[in-house]
Amino acid sequence: MPPTETAADWSRLWSDPSMLRLRRDRRGFFTVAWSVFAVAFCALIGFAAFAPEIIAKRPVPGLSVGLILSLAYVATVMSLGAWYVRRARHWDILAAAVLSVPATREREAAGNV
Repeated sequence: MPPTETAADWSRLWSDPSMLRLRRDRRGFFTVAWSVFAVAFCALIGFAAFAPEIIAKRPVPGLSVGLILSLAYVATVMSLGAWYVRRARHWDILAAAVLSVPATREREAAGNV
């Protein structure tokens, strides 16, 4: 560890209200994102496995239902990725706030001694 950094007190960090908010926010995001991904994946694979006659239909010449579902799946995954990047920026701000508060308190306590 570089000499300018101090070791983190993990027991205090894990019980900090800001860290609990960060963890709850991340857990909520990943629960929703994973659910959307799983439903989209199961729909695509399920139709291909159990309803190949639906997948083979061509509502538009040159464009099958399978291709439409595949494109929708790719769009869903890309949207989830963009959503993750956006949320990760927010989590970085929350994490920096969590890490800066205990360090500030430690510096204040060290200065008062």
